[in-house]
Amino acid sequence: MKAWFARTLSPPAAPEAGTRDMALEGLRGICAGLVLYAHATMPYLRLDPAYVPSRRFWWFNLGSVAVLFFFVLSGYVIGLTTRSTFSGPEARAYVGRRLLRLVPVNTAAVLLSWMLLPQVAWATVLGNLAFLQSFKAYPFGLGVEVMPDNLNLWSLNFEALYYAAFLGVWWLAPRIVWVVCLAALLSATAALPGGHVLLSSYALGALYWIAGLSVAWLAPRQGRTGNWPSAMLAVVVTWPMAPLQGLLLRLHVPDAVSPLPLPSLHRLDMLPALVWLLLAVTGRAAAWQRRLTVFCLAVATAGLVQGLYCGDAAEPGAMTCYGLLLGFAWSIGRWKPGVSALERLAPLGAISYGVYAVGFPIQWAVYRTRWLPMGDALTYAVRAALLVGTTLGVAWLLERRVQPALRRAFARAPR
Repeated sequence: MKAWFARTLSPPAAPEAGTRDMALEGLRGICAGLVLYAHATMPYLRLDPAYVPSRRFWWFNLGSVAVLFFFVLSGYVIGLTTRSTFSGPEARAYVGRRLLRLVPVNTAAVLLSWMLLPQVAWATVLGNLAFLQSFKAYPFGLGVEVMPDNLNLWSLNFEALYYAAFLGVWWLAPRIVWVVCLAALLSATAALPGGHVLLSSYALGALYWIAGLSVAWLAPRQGRTGNWPSAMLAVVVTWPMAPLQGLLLRLHVPDAVSPLPLPSLHRLDMLPALVWLLLAVTGRAAAWQRRLTVFCLAVATAGLVQGLYCGDAAEPGAMTCYGLLLGFAWSIGRWKPGVSALERLAPLGAISYGVYAVGFPIQWAVYRTRWLPMGDALTYAVRAALLVGTTLGVAWLLERRVQPALRRAFARAPR
């Protein structure tokens, strides 16, 4: 551990062969699907104006943790694709790639949201186009609201900040210990008077992003993949059980972020499980995987025991379900399956950004369409199918047609 934190965050001297991992693409697709699922199955009127789905669907609401894993994956992919020493030309190429990745889909998502809700103020639209949107105000009362019919866009503000901050990390090559200490110090600002919640959330999200970058740069592949099914199950159980949140609340440490989906100190117990999942799928750091297996499953178990003891963590049926899933995760602790199942989902991962960016406004449109049938489980299923089909179609158009055309156009442009 001490030797790890003493290392510097810089690209490895020996570059890796291949920068695209089909299993991770599949995992990214799962995360986008979880966000879509979470919004569509909320136990409120959010899809069918006259029908609320069963709360049992909400037992597996993993939308927020999927966004945290997006941060981990983002740092990992940047580390995987940035393998050269920092220089002016390399930095400009990096910025160009990031702009081409972020801007077209975000622009389409913001304009779609505005078209569906045209009364949104111009300042809000322009701020969302420039990645300035946030649930919390910036210092001195300045701020830009997230598009009301596309709340998913909040995380793109975080992504844009991390992409910009990466230039400094790449240039300075600091020791990991200094980066982690700085992020931890800024995270603690949420406890200071004056409402520094946004700064704290940026720092906490950065811990997830830096974790992914560290894996890409400092943990070479070691061959066979690890026990990613157990890691997934640990995530599924730890998120609703919230062991760290329960502990901190009992110590009278308030959660300044709740109920917003921003990164929070109270949910930092997800970071080890998400790192374990990344290591297991990519076949890196086998020794760390073994340690994280025991640690993460123990944390999930502690959360389950805490929930059963206090009786306020979840419904009885949900607790039984989580207990069975956790028992299965322990029983397969030594299993190391391949990742072919995840690789089959790579086509969904290839359009995951589009799914994430346009899913919310399309759901808003389906909800407000009164000529569609409504009022029972069948009408809800019809609306859900329309939501999924339309979202996938629009995402495919943006990611597989528009973005490649833009890349080709800029590649042919004179320098």
